[in-house]
Amino acid sequence: MRGVALALGGGGVRGYAHLGVLAVLEEARIPIRGLAGSSAGALAAAGYAFGHKNPWRIHEAIFDQEIAGLRQGGNLRALARLFTAFRRPHLFEAERIAQGLQRLFGEARLEASPIPLAIQAADLLTGERVVLRQGPVWEAVLASMAIPGLFPPVPWEGRLLVDGDVAEKVPVRAAKELFLKVVAVDVSNPPPKEGPKTALEAALLAGEASRRRLKDLALREADLVIALNPPKAIGTFDHEALPLVYQLGQKRTREHLEEVKALSRLRLKDVARALRLSP
Repeated sequence: MRGVALALGGGGVRGYAHLGVLAVLEEARIPIRGLAGSSAGALAAAGYAFGHKNPWRIHEAIFDQEIAGLRQGGNLRALARLFTAFRRPHLFEAERIAQGLQRLFGEARLEASPIPLAIQAADLLTGERVVLRQGPVWEAVLASMAIPGLFPPVPWEGRLLVDGDVAEKVPVRAAKELFLKVVAVDVSNPPPKEGPKTALEAALLAGEASRRRLKDLALREADLVIALNPPKAIGTFDHEALPLVYQLGQKRTREHLEEVKALSRLRLKDVARALRLSP
């Protein structure tokens, strides 16, 4: 029973850092006893569990040029969508992403994962955390990545599911349900250093501050936190940053590797704790 469970948080392109983290842990022969993922972390968790460990191949499968153009001010089609956003429930249909996920995972199901796998989404209507352990992998990941307003919610057993970050940015509780020792991986950007220049920026910053507070509360429940701490903010759709975030994930994990190794060792008090928690 040596090993750890990982809680992989959301962050768009920064989520590819999770695969860098997992590559280092695999190289160090640290057993992965469970994977819980939210949003981009859901893609990384499911990808690794089902043998898709190359971030460039995953990126190629789901890349959508039109969505990537949101960070390009000159993308007229993206700007036209933004101007009509208040008259539509979402900006994109996510067809390209859904097709890519179907190609990656085929008919694979969560309950058949070689590594215990939990995909976290959120109920759009209630805000509840929804942890998916059964069902099609591709559809669960699609639900966990469905950013409200950008993509449509995914119907699932009577619920409307959206991005797992809405409920909990780093799914520590879901990981704890898989294994008693949890390493949380936080790929968040650093907080902004400047105040807002517009009312919209102020509203966005307020929402982000609230989510950061909830994230910090969740991280307190982890046994160890590996934070990406990028040197500067990396945009959610900055796909050119993929090599940087993957290497940064490896670097941060090597910095914490001895701590992860120590945590992964089974001790008598861990056995007693597991027995107390078992039904």
